[in-house]
Amino acid sequence: MPLPERMRPTKVSSKKINELSKNAEMIISKIDEGSDQEDPILMTMMLEWNNQVTCPCTFTDFRDFSSWTSAREFTRMAFNLEKFYPDFTWEELIQTIQFICDCEGKESEQNFALSLLERNFEGNPSDLIFWPDSWFQNPEMLHVELSSEEIAGYLMARSGRYVTDAPEIELRYPVPDKNRA
Repeated sequence: MPLPERMRPTKVSSKKINELSKNAEMIISKIDEGSDQEDPILMTMMLEWNNQVTCPCTFTDFRDFSSWTSAREFTRMAFNLEKFYPDFTWEELIQTIQFICDCEGKESEQNFALSLLERNFEGNPSDLIFWPDSWFQNPEMLHVELSSEEIAGYLMARSGRYVTDAPEIELRYPVPDKNRA
């Protein structure tokens, strides 16, 4: 199931992604060669890169991205600005959760979908989806199976934000105190 149409990441041409990916690789190469964040050439390179993306990145973002993703995905993520949707619908919430649970799309799209949930529903959706034992604060719940509807119900309950067209959801497990998580 794809992300809801209005919530999809920004489309960017492959040419632009390729260009900025190469620039990101040059930036990390400069950092790997020993340049620090005060290096004027590096600062100029990062400024030029940041002026072309939606979400500017810091020295540490550039320094660290290669440990968890490729320059191409890092660049795609820099165009994805998640926003708050005051009119988030039940169907959109289910679609977004299902998109994540089914591991659809590129890594940058998965990252965007999780960020979208985090922005719209306080309550650590990543842990709820991938590490329920941590979210429920119960080591015996690592392999608990939750439906998309249940995940949505727990996110709404913990965040205190209920979408207007949400059905009644029976929550099988107690919602943990968000101050302890």
